[in-house]
Amino acid sequence: MQKFNMNIFNRPAIGTKQSPLTYRDQATLEIRNGGGCIAVFGFPFLLAGLFIMQIPLGMIPVNGSPGVPSSLFFLPFGAVFALVGALLVFGRSGIILDRSRGRVIQWYGLLVPMKRKEYLLDSVDQVEMNFSPGDNDSPATWPIKLSGRNITKPLSVVQPASFTEARKVAEELSRFLRKPLVDSSTGEKIERDSDHLNESYRDRIRRKGEATSILPMEPVHKRSHVERTSEGLTIAIPEPSPGRIQYIIALAPLVFVGIVVWFFLSRADFDSMPVIFRYFFPVFIGFFMAVPVLVILGKKAGMKTPFEVITVTETNFRVEALRHGKQTTVDIPVSELEDLVAPSRQEIMDAVTYPGMKNISLGRTGTARMPDGRPMLRFLLALMKMAGSRGIIARSDNVEVEFARGLDEAELAWLFALIKRTIS
Repeated sequence: MQKFNMNIFNRPAIGTKQSPLTYRDQATLEIRNGGGCIAVFGFPFLLAGLFIMQIPLGMIPVNGSPGVPSSLFFLPFGAVFALVGALLVFGRSGIILDRSRGRVIQWYGLLVPMKRKEYLLDSVDQVEMNFSPGDNDSPATWPIKLSGRNITKPLSVVQPASFTEARKVAEELSRFLRKPLVDSSTGEKIERDSDHLNESYRDRIRRKGEATSILPMEPVHKRSHVERTSEGLTIAIPEPSPGRIQYIIALAPLVFVGIVVWFFLSRADFDSMPVIFRYFFPVFIGFFMAVPVLVILGKKAGMKTPFEVITVTETNFRVEALRHGKQTTVDIPVSELEDLVAPSRQEIMDAVTYPGMKNISLGRTGTARMPDGRPMLRFLLALMKMAGSRGIIARSDNVEVEFARGLDEAELAWLFALIKRTIS
């Protein structure tokens, strides 16, 4: 195996500051991770750990002697903090893609590379882009990885918190490696070769010769209203009418207030109370607790009914929506529209990966299945049906918009076919 070229880190970078990708030369691309905000976040951990470790050594004066039991506690506790802080402050990692040597170099270290692992560049079969929704403590991200048949675990490149940044990085890697880009971030796998990364959705339909003249049967019971015009079509999707369960949820706070007031009135000793408190206090408590609930219900009743209006022509794709009292409008020229997908439940499940689970494709068997071929659990299938469909996702390189979420899959497939035929 060839010797690791340390000079590769000393060449002037050509890349931009905004991109995590840095070109060392026309045949070498580097991605570095670590430092920056992560180092700032880890600095307090490092200082706290070093401070705690000095207490049993007597370097930090404390009242009384720490003793052996205290030393056994302070030393490991401080060491853990110091180790975590040091890794965050000084830890660095990166991937080097060297086309001249035909190597992929993955390295780790403290400020400088200390450990490395090499792969053949030909072992990389594709660039992957996924979506991670995050949680309360972490934002949503779009992880980008390199995978191949001879790579046991996909190589993690970066995890941008912006869709546009992730899209640009994934496409740049695909061009540099001349490998296809497999995008599963919508719930449906979309594969594009490196020569057609910026191809519009309309051009892709025409190039592949996909049929657009045959439409699914129009659903009898549907929420959407479709109006065909001389330029295209307009789709209006109103918010579903509230069911009984929603009214029950809205009235639940009022019921709670009533129970609290009743409990107070039944337990209070009115005989020992002054006259003014005997009548004023219960009214005040009830009013104080009921007013916020009434304000919320009144505000909800006064809000405009949410809606979505999708206007599709041969040149433009527009989505107007009113959600949570906020109206938004997104315009995407059809020449820039690159992805239009309506992932089904099965396609969403096929895009899910689990550690140690092998993906086995059995084709369309008529039964919803897990990625490893097992039938989907009934309760999970029931939950997915209650939640409705994922909707339709339209994307360009600069913007992403979702609409028609929650519609029945039959209605969604019909709308998707109408839009597809209008665009093509």
